[in-house]
Amino acid sequence: MNAVKGESKLGISESLAKEMISPQRGKSWTGLGVFLDGSEQELEITSLGWGVGFQCMMVAHPHLEKGAVIMTNAELGVHQLEGIIGEIYKSLLS
Repeated sequence: MNAVKGESKLGISESLAKEMISPQRGKSWTGLGVFLDGSEQELEITSLGWGVGFQCMMVAHPHLEKGAVIMTNAELGVHQLEGIIGEIYKSLLS
């Protein structure tokens, strides 16, 4: 989130950070390795992960300078937003 403002502590340039969260190949929903929803000041960035015995989700609102990484050691057999991760996500938005 700092890199988007040109204040990266890891050496990521502002232009690269903005490219990562910009729509790619004409698809408004995908950035470089992340999903995008909304635009400009309401942009939400997400990334999902899962495997045998775990699920995770990263969500960030770069222009609000807020984000979270949610990890569980359970795989419920449903999309992240339909299980406990979804409940946590919804609680963060309220």
